[in-house]
Amino acid sequence: MAVLLETSLGDMTIDLRVDESPIACKNFLKLCKIKYYHNNLFYNVQQGLLCQTGDPTGTGLGGASVYARCYGQQARYFEDELHQSVKHDRKGLVCMANAGAPNTNGSQFFFTLRGDDLGHLDGKHTILGEVAEGLEVLDAINLEFVDAHSRPLRDVRILHAHVLEDPYEDPPGLGEAPPSPPPGEPPKEETVPARLQVTEDATEDKSHAELEEEIEAKEAKSRAVVLEMLGDLPDAEARAPENVLFVCKLNPVTRDEDLELIFSRFGPIVECEIIRDYVTGDSLNYAFIEFKEKASCEEGYKKMDGVLIDDRRVKVDFSQSVSKLWNKYAEKPRGRKEGQSKANPADPSFVKQPAQTAAPSSDLAPQDPRQDPRQDPRQDPRQGQARKKSRYHSRDRSREKRRDDSRDHHRDDHRDYYRDDADTNTGMIAGMSEGAGTDGMGTGLLNRLA
Repeated sequence: MAVLLETSLGDMTIDLRVDESPIACKNFLKLCKIKYYHNNLFYNVQQGLLCQTGDPTGTGLGGASVYARCYGQQARYFEDELHQSVKHDRKGLVCMANAGAPNTNGSQFFFTLRGDDLGHLDGKHTILGEVAEGLEVLDAINLEFVDAHSRPLRDVRILHAHVLEDPYEDPPGLGEAPPSPPPGEPPKEETVPARLQVTEDATEDKSHAELEEEIEAKEAKSRAVVLEMLGDLPDAEARAPENVLFVCKLNPVTRDEDLELIFSRFGPIVECEIIRDYVTGDSLNYAFIEFKEKASCEEGYKKMDGVLIDDRRVKVDFSQSVSKLWNKYAEKPRGRKEGQSKANPADPSFVKQPAQTAAPSSDLAPQDPRQDPRQDPRQDPRQGQARKKSRYHSRDRSREKRRDDSRDHHRDDHRDYYRDDADTNTGMIAGMSEGAGTDGMGTGLLNRLA
């Protein structure tokens, strides 16, 4: 029982140990039969230890056994097949990769890249076979440059899996094998960004640093395309101007003219703008300075980064803003014929727009007051403002009159209340004087009440 794997770096023949690991071998053979492994990435290459594949997503977090296809997601994993006598003791062993716990085998598997010091794998991973031919392919994979996450900088894939001999019957629900996808085309489940394709002489005379730089440039372009789709960039090819400096950590009291005076010693400045809050007008403590020449901008960056300005140590860098480039990509040139690429006056097809001239007016001709802003306050802003002010003034006068009337009404009510109270006290005093007689106590009370 054997399987032939075609990879981006060559072919390997795998002999399966159907007697030791029948469940794992049946799972592997049936997944190969339905082309589950076609174009899967080698996404984990730990040099001198192992190289891992078998996940269509390319992340190491996906994949499922063939039993999940036949019996549902509850059968996504199958149990380990471990033996005391079976050891990880040679290069080229094919082992099942689990989800970090026992009995969690799915579709992922790995190859050992060395034959010693592999005892930590014993009793944890099921061995389902070994490479009979093509160990040089493992050597080539082991030499691939990888990033910090152990992923190769080039996309090394399983291009095709040929089942040479299969002793097992197909489980119910396996279905027919789909058509083979084009070699090298990523699976539809793959979620990781694409990298360099493995072609002849793709890395000839290229160092590790050069390959990483090429990868970064490709990923940066992909991110720029995404930002353009989201509307954050005017164009994926847009580049920030090279003659603009970005200055941050400014003191709020720093003014535009002060900053321009400080940076003008490096060369002519086209524009110096401190960004401010559009509501309050307060400084947001950063600014953009546009120089006339690129050399002046570079000199300003070298000399002014970390300098104290108004008791603040500012940070100076080259601007990455493309906000002023939107007009270049968004606005269409005007004054041209249909199909003309640019509004170039030197182009014979350029259509010059006629100048707008005012019609001659006659002082003797009667004029419509609606056409004369001096007579129509609706078209004269000063008359409109005066009319609005007059309307507000009359409204305020009405409000004041109502407030005065209310105040007079309350004053009259209080005056009547105090007058009635005084009359009541006078009557009470008179009654007490009649009943008190000449008693000294009554006299004193009357005097106090009076």
